[in-house]
Amino acid sequence: MWHNIWYALLGVLLAGYLVLDGITIGTGVIGRFLARTDADRHTVAAATGPFFLGNEVWLVAAAGITLGGFPGLESTVFSGMYPLIVLAVAALLLREAAMQFRRRVAPGRWRRGWEGAVQLACLVLAVTWGALGGAVLGALPVKDGHLPLTAGVLLRPVPLLSALTAVAVLALHGAVFLAVRTEGPVASRAKELSARLAPVAAGLGLLTAAAVALDTNSRDGVLNPVPAVLITVLALAALLLAPRLAARGGWAAWSVSGLAALAPVAVIGVAHFPQAVVSSVSGAQNISVAHAAADPSTLSVVGPVVLLVFPVLLAFQAMQWWAFRAKADERSPVYF
Repeated sequence: MWHNIWYALLGVLLAGYLVLDGITIGTGVIGRFLARTDADRHTVAAATGPFFLGNEVWLVAAAGITLGGFPGLESTVFSGMYPLIVLAVAALLLREAAMQFRRRVAPGRWRRGWEGAVQLACLVLAVTWGALGGAVLGALPVKDGHLPLTAGVLLRPVPLLSALTAVAVLALHGAVFLAVRTEGPVASRAKELSARLAPVAAGLGLLTAAAVALDTNSRDGVLNPVPAVLITVLALAALLLAPRLAARGGWAAWSVSGLAALAPVAVIGVAHFPQAVVSSVSGAQNISVAHAAADPSTLSVVGPVVLLVFPVLLAFQAMQWWAFRAKADERSPVYF
């Protein structure tokens, strides 16, 4: 029982990361297109600043759950996908440094350089998470608990299309966030951009879903196609609905785009369950959730502690969002 609870918690943390830090990634990708003056750049920085570090806590918690609760998953996926993991960590570090330094230098070449570094890091993160999700969705060449890394694992149509889809979806998510979180020219441009990005993101998502259906390797990884298809359809509908809600104002728009941002985690979870990793070698090589999890006695001891701490995390983040619910503009304080 505990391994299923921990697996669900891992999914919640990963989904929460994509929804919350997805706004930082998305605004980082599109921020330079929306901000045309120093006042606009100040507005964009002020919009995401209060939530920046808190959003990353979800990724740290998810990594901790994976390392402590699912050593079998860590030894397979983390070790097999280490180039993507290293690239993501490097992009996170670059983004951290660039976010800190960009507001601590005078306007000019250096500030533009750091802002460019933020955009590059966020673009790399979107591509990396998208490619990783597309690869893990399919059947992987796992044998005896090991995933040998080959170019064929990543350079398939589904991971490549998934990477492009992730960029478009997170850019849309960031645009919707700025549309409802800011005032003035940035909000107007964000609403226009979200309307343009919606069909692009939905089209890429549909193309990725079609590639999964046509690619034998990816299709073999989907053990439960019905719920996976239903979640995909809901995500595509959310992509098209979010800009319309953003035009009216209100946080409902961001919540809807967030559903599209977290959809990959939900799709992978329901598509594989009760397996954590599906092997393309043979069904006997699959790694189930129970097999990937730590010893049941360990989970039963640590599990209640984690479940007690998790509501505290939720309460703190809810308080943070409530405290900074006011819209940002050029007069708002900038934290990063």
